[in-house]
Amino acid sequence: MIRIRTGGSWRDDPRIAAAREADDVRARSVAARELSDALAIEVDGIDIAAGMAEAPLLPSLEELLRAIARVVGGASHAEVVFRDGGLELVLRRRGASALLTVVALGRPSRLLARDVEVDVDALAAAALEAAAGFCRDLAAAVPGADRDVRPLRAAARRLSRAQPRSPFGTPPEPTVESQGPRPGELGCAVEIEDHDGLLASYEGGRPDLGSLLVPGRVVLRDGDGRELLSLAGPPFLALRDLTAAADRALCAARRREPGAEIALARPGRGVRTLALDLARGGTRIDGRRVPCAPLPLLRAFLEAALDFCRLSRASNPRQAENGHLTELESSATDRIVELEELSGGDLPRTSGEWAPARAAADLRVDRRPLGPGRLSRLSFLRVASAEVGSPVALAVRGRRVLAAGRDGLACLDRVSGETLWRSGGATMAAFLPGVVLLSRAERLWALSPATGERRFERALPAAPLSQAAVLRGGPMALVEPGAVTGLDPRSGATAFRFTAPGASRTWAVGFGPVLLVGSDTGFLHGLDAEGRLLWRVRAPGPLLRAPAAWGETCVASCETASGTVLLAVDAATGVRRFEAALELLPSGAPCPFGRRLAVPGTVAGDPAVTVLDRGGELVFTSAPPLAGAPAIASSGSLLIVRDAEGALLALDRDGRPRWSRPAPEAAWRGPRPLSISRGALFVAGDGIACHALSTGERVGALPGVSAALLSVTADLTVAALDLDGLVTVHRLGTHLSLV
Repeated sequence: MIRIRTGGSWRDDPRIAAAREADDVRARSVAARELSDALAIEVDGIDIAAGMAEAPLLPSLEELLRAIARVVGGASHAEVVFRDGGLELVLRRRGASALLTVVALGRPSRLLARDVEVDVDALAAAALEAAAGFCRDLAAAVPGADRDVRPLRAAARRLSRAQPRSPFGTPPEPTVESQGPRPGELGCAVEIEDHDGLLASYEGGRPDLGSLLVPGRVVLRDGDGRELLSLAGPPFLALRDLTAAADRALCAARRREPGAEIALARPGRGVRTLALDLARGGTRIDGRRVPCAPLPLLRAFLEAALDFCRLSRASNPRQAENGHLTELESSATDRIVELEELSGGDLPRTSGEWAPARAAADLRVDRRPLGPGRLSRLSFLRVASAEVGSPVALAVRGRRVLAAGRDGLACLDRVSGETLWRSGGATMAAFLPGVVLLSRAERLWALSPATGERRFERALPAAPLSQAAVLRGGPMALVEPGAVTGLDPRSGATAFRFTAPGASRTWAVGFGPVLLVGSDTGFLHGLDAEGRLLWRVRAPGPLLRAPAAWGETCVASCETASGTVLLAVDAATGVRRFEAALELLPSGAPCPFGRRLAVPGTVAGDPAVTVLDRGGELVFTSAPPLAGAPAIASSGSLLIVRDAEGALLALDRDGRPRWSRPAPEAAWRGPRPLSISRGALFVAGDGIACHALSTGERVGALPGVSAALLSVTADLTVAALDLDGLVTVHRLGTHLSLV
């Protein structure tokens, strides 16, 4: 027996009484659409949603009726989303029955109910009865709400008129797929048992969670093949949690925190815990020590996520269009790149004030250079190129190189050199986790970074965009002069709009679940994923440029009557860390320099660099013998300063020069980006020059590549986009070191 019913606490919503007293028809309409309460789905008297299906009732009932109508009409499965994506009900057809699965997508994600079988006709009748009862109750509580329930009544009519049909197609033969580690290595295997053909049931074109809930397990094994951990249930949910946990653990490693914990769902309501000792390099599973270090463990989980994505596409090529799958693949790929960077030793050190006293070397991070001895020569091989027009944006995401220009966008494979896909040009491009945003001609497009498939298209909210940011697990934020608009990452629908009164320039930076918005009116605002104001801070003066991230702290350069002030606030709470007066006019964003912060700028037109400690106290100010506004980059104990003409200077932690190199003879007018990776410094100009970071000696070059935008990976793959719109990709051919 199945019964669907709504809670009754919505009748006590104060907006109803307020709208009735004011006799405001519009207020009543808004109240009716936003009334929230629990929606219970009871099978034999048990709510399979465990009271968690709480959401605005009218939209939820409409979506439920439409999903049941699709299943009655012959669709293999349909989904209903509750609680802003935190809970999903998956309906799957099997003969004359419907199988109900409820998934809680919080961390850790778990199945609240799996394949609860009910009669399709009984399910439809229960949904129609629930909708009719709610319409009656709403009409009694909110007079004049007839207009608001019309969509619900229309959905009820479509369900009552739906012609019962058998599911389309036949399920494939049961399959068992397995991907495991190489012998002798720690690895994670993914086992899939798709007896019902869920993967093949996906028809493409939209995010679909139900088709990914294939049963199976994720198994962690050591180098001898012994099983260290087994996670039974849908591998997709476990790998989704593990990928998100890897992100948190890598953030903890970068902050030099002593450890991190990963919570994973057990069958039922239990939780099992993985404790990563980042300081000593140990791991415990449910309190039991296991022989694996944290970073290789995280990599094994991430590679298993990529294995699952490959298996899913092999079973059904249309799964490449599934937003849930592409998001998992993109996130796992990005985390693997972060692991490579971490293993390459390019992390700045953190302050002892905010980090554990234990040495960073205890992280078991490989900090070796490319070879033993002193780096002497590098050579590169060109593997790919494409024309995109005047440069807009460049990024490397795993194996993909994404380059956007005014005439086009190209996605290249940096290993094979193959052009994976192309798209039209853009005036603004943002390569966000799991999505590519493009804007041009007052339109906005969201593309899949894996395939280039269009996820949505819509008009720009208002003025042309200057940038885009993203909140972890929340909306994308589009930045325009004086306002920020949040978009749903799946549909592109407007989630919120925040306006900075009187601002002509606005910037936004994502700090996990907090979006920090700064403006030239002299205010910093912290917003949550729904656009609600968490905190507001009045800065010492108007912001001069975009705020920058320094760990969990936001730093902003502000203009005051007495000069420039650097403001540092805690991104989560808005608490001021410090305000530091600067003698220079900043020429670029602040740069982390070990435990400190370096700010480039000019004093009366002459270059200068100021270095502050964590408390905002001055460590030193250097006036290097260079020309024009400087740019800076740091690695380890060296701060690299580059002037407008291309001259280089390396400063140590006390501000003393370590080495210098004169500007090249060839005149070069344009940006000179620089990048540091694996003990090598890359400087763009008339060609890209490569220097040994420790000595400044020139050890290689990429002639003929005049990069306006430059990106160098941990394996020294160089992606460059020049002023003429040509993107080129070079990989490291050979390297020579002198012992």
